[in-house]
Amino acid sequence: MHQIAPRRDSHDLSNETQTQTEETQTMAINPYLLPPDQQGWRGSSIPGAHQRKWYTLVENETCLVTALLLIPGEVGIRHSHETGELSVHFSDEMRPEVAWNPPGVVHGGIPGPVNPVAAALDGLMDDAAIKASDNPELTKLVASVLEAHIKRVDEILEQRTKPSPAPRVIVDILFPPFKTTIVDPDVTQGKTVTGQWYD
Repeated sequence: MHQIAPRRDSHDLSNETQTQTEETQTMAINPYLLPPDQQGWRGSSIPGAHQRKWYTLVENETCLVTALLLIPGEVGIRHSHETGELSVHFSDEMRPEVAWNPPGVVHGGIPGPVNPVAAALDGLMDDAAIKASDNPELTKLVASVLEAHIKRVDEILEQRTKPSPAPRVIVDILFPPFKTTIVDPDVTQGKTVTGQWYD
């Protein structure tokens, strides 16, 4: 006997079509037109200049995509992500940069002082090394001149490579379970956030 499938009303079909369309539809999002519940500020409760505007562009079971408006003079917060973070931005109109922060790697904000050049200079300036040299005064002079030149080269390099102070947008992409751990010295009690970081 031939069975006839039960008839589905048009309302059921339109809901199914809408769901399929949302899952397969190409998206073009203007972050500045997002509703209030998809945007806000980070860093406003933290002492110092840490504010940045955030916009949730995409939030689903596979990714969390956030656009951040970075304002000159405001400094990010040191943090890490359980499953890593892909970050895309432009240093200027023609210099795109894509960064991958691996799972658990602390980034953003101002890192602690780690300078291999300074460590090498400390070795040159070490009292034991100076005393062991044939001419301690000359060793001390060479080390101080070298230190001054290296600092100047660092200053010139920083001036020539950093973009002019201006607001810019970066796009950060997180992956499940979307966990961020804040480990900044300006945040007295570190915290772990799942999903978008509201502040």
